[in-house]
Amino acid sequence: MTHRTSPPDEFTHWLAGLRSWAAKCQRDADLWRPAAAQGLLSLAVPESAGGSGAGYEAACLALETFAEESGLSGLPFAMAAQMWACQEPLLEFGSSTQRDRYLTPLLTGTAVGAFAATEYDSGSDLLSLRTRADRDEGGRWRLNGAKTFVTNGPTADVFVVLARTAEGSALSGLTAFLVPRGTPGLQVGMVTDKTGLRGAEVSSLHMDDCLLDDSDVLGGPGGGFAVLMHAMRHERAFILAPTLGLMARALREAVEHARSRSQFGHPLASYDTIRRRLVRMHVSLTSARELLHATARRADADTLDHGRSSLTKLHVSTEFNRFCQELPDVYGGYALLPETGVAALLADAVASRYYSGTSDMQMKIIAERLGL
Repeated sequence: MTHRTSPPDEFTHWLAGLRSWAAKCQRDADLWRPAAAQGLLSLAVPESAGGSGAGYEAACLALETFAEESGLSGLPFAMAAQMWACQEPLLEFGSSTQRDRYLTPLLTGTAVGAFAATEYDSGSDLLSLRTRADRDEGGRWRLNGAKTFVTNGPTADVFVVLARTAEGSALSGLTAFLVPRGTPGLQVGMVTDKTGLRGAEVSSLHMDDCLLDDSDVLGGPGGGFAVLMHAMRHERAFILAPTLGLMARALREAVEHARSRSQFGHPLASYDTIRRRLVRMHVSLTSARELLHATARRADADTLDHGRSSLTKLHVSTEFNRFCQELPDVYGGYALLPETGVAALLADAVASRYYSGTSDMQMKIIAERLGL
């Protein structure tokens, strides 16, 4: 479904407004609806589907700006997870009825979406999925199983759930279901405690004889693999857009620290060891930003493929971790203090290597694209 163009001129003015708003955000406030009211969730959605039609690059710039100015990591990540793994599949595979029911509330922030594919014993191994949906005598679907690491799970109003509906290949044996919160038999687990991505809530999901109709199937019976691949192609490419903003903010603060703090009568910034660290951090940020934005432009031109998505995810997460390896030594012992944000950023960097597929999984996909 081709529906994006380059960011329109008015986007520049909108982005300035977002920057001003985000700079005033309180970290402990409930910001999902206020952020959605800014139009953040609708940028990559075409006007014909109720969005602004600004495009993928615009959406990535907005997520980057939001994270940079607010200093938040979890909320932009959680919103990006909805954008790429819930909204995108609804745009591509959803019926007009499904879009009317779910997409409009998701874009306006009056509903929250979650994608539930990962299970306790199967991450990237789709053939090991145990969640099943079987037809009953009345022709309805009975959904049973459990999911874990469901981003937005604790607050989601609708879940895109991947289940096995036939034996054999994942290409034909999986089906995606739209499961509203409150469906009998659906139980959302407690918030999962974690060290990184503060503000992004994650939980488990349990389904015990959830009764669903064909109208709840997204992409048709047996179409789950296509739904998953579409979601992953976009999520892997763009889920790390907010980290560019976090890196930019951290670099700016590190430079200010190096200029203002003195050792042996001289500013830290006068020492080559510190200067080289800051330059390497700048290189990592610039490299990651250039690749991600170029990937977004490919998506706007409808030429994004899985190899490029995996390349982007791998490269940005790698540079994010390199960036964070340099950061603590700019601060020395002060890096242990919460107010510097160094420890929190390190945790976010480690996490970036695993969600949307591990770095090893991205390498496997890239190698296959190379014919290896």
